[in-house]
Amino acid sequence: MRRLLNDLAIYLVELVGAARKGWNAFFFSTADPTAVGLIRVAVGLLAFWSLLVFGLDLHDYFGADGWADPGAIRMTRGPMVWSFWFLVPDGWLRLVWCGCLGILGLYTLGLFSRLTAVLSWVIVVSTVRRVPIALYGFDQILSTLALYLAVTGASGQAVSLDRFWRRWRQARARAHRVAKPSDNAGRRVSPDEPGVPSPTVSANLALRLIQLHLVVIYGIAGLAKLQGPSWWNGMALWGTMTAGEFVVLDFTALAAWPLLINLLTHASLTIELLYPVLIWVRIVRPLWLAGVVAMHVGIAVISPGLTEFALAMLAANLAFFAGAWLRGLATGPIQPALKVLFDGACPRCRASMALITAADPDHVIEPIDLTAVDVTSIHPALTRADCMQSMHVVSRSGRITAGFDGVRSVAASLPLFWPVAAIFYLPGVAWPGRRVYNGIAATRPRDVPCTDDVCGLHSRNARIVPRDRGHTQDHHKAIATLVDTEEPPQP
Repeated sequence: MRRLLNDLAIYLVELVGAARKGWNAFFFSTADPTAVGLIRVAVGLLAFWSLLVFGLDLHDYFGADGWADPGAIRMTRGPMVWSFWFLVPDGWLRLVWCGCLGILGLYTLGLFSRLTAVLSWVIVVSTVRRVPIALYGFDQILSTLALYLAVTGASGQAVSLDRFWRRWRQARARAHRVAKPSDNAGRRVSPDEPGVPSPTVSANLALRLIQLHLVVIYGIAGLAKLQGPSWWNGMALWGTMTAGEFVVLDFTALAAWPLLINLLTHASLTIELLYPVLIWVRIVRPLWLAGVVAMHVGIAVISPGLTEFALAMLAANLAFFAGAWLRGLATGPIQPALKVLFDGACPRCRASMALITAADPDHVIEPIDLTAVDVTSIHPALTRADCMQSMHVVSRSGRITAGFDGVRSVAASLPLFWPVAAIFYLPGVAWPGRRVYNGIAATRPRDVPCTDDVCGLHSRNARIVPRDRGHTQDHHKAIATLVDTEEPPQP
């Protein structure tokens, strides 16, 4: 008996240890924050849109004499219900509304993300509690996602301007350094922090909280639908398709296809019921996520009034997508996509490449200092004289673009610069764009050549000598300029 008790005690200790280890591995391991950043962008856009729509009838929704009387809300919701909108006088509503839109805009861009994440959650929850007459599933999902992103502090670790500014500062610091003769590989203009965001515990915690909440939502939704006889006989979707109050399109033609309606009804019910189990099975997960996407897109098509809800649920399901796969949608399967040749002796060119590499999500761009390489080794059609005239970009397929056209191709390859690329590709923009670029390139400055290890110590005191039209400098004149402008070293 004693031996049995000892074996049982050992078994329980091992079980507790395994459970503790599994708990820590599930919640407190590291994860790629790319999905968290994309969820933040989606939540910010949806919250911005929702508040913007409320602004069309601002006083009717938030005013003291509006549709939702503050006293009635406190009576029905309880005296402890909170919302900063209760404290805003009617004369200040428009100003506060504009401030909230500004905060949600910063949150969407990922600027000051730790602070704006908390403030955005406060805005979303306050709005929901102030106008319960407009409350539905979309608001509940949005406030839940905003809460998880705020409490974990992981929303700005990827796909954010916070990370871009940090990497840009690092790249600019490299770009400002003066090259030495030993720098045969050319000037480095890439930030120290890699383009791929580092996995973090906080990102994993945010993803796990969202994943578990989705499991509960879909599981309970599926079980609740089993109580309705229309879900058993397969005609539940038909009732939704013919609800004239919410439906815009005419689906009556599907009445001739009852088996199709039965199939769609039972398929959506199956997706929800089995979601809590099969979403964790790696080999089945892509199929189930595809089914979820199809289901919510169908909801938005059948009932356009539920489009925001469908988008919020799709954003939440990003928590189950791998970060590397999500980045690959923008960067492509093979890197680098473009090789960019720049004049490493031009401080303006180095600063531009620092900006480009800071926005590079995953080594899409390979910057190459043309002053340190034989350009024909990059592509046989390149010449040094042409490359000195303007920036040249070589794609994986071997296509060469230069000047303004090269800038457009680079912007189109980096997600952060896609809005700029869209403007550059508008009809009529290329003609002035090329002339502006050529004018800037023709007057760009170049550094004084550094001929030894000592000149770098006084690089801050050296005057930049503009390059001539032939893209050459008189070596002795440059050295004389450097010597004339030197100051004695400080003790």
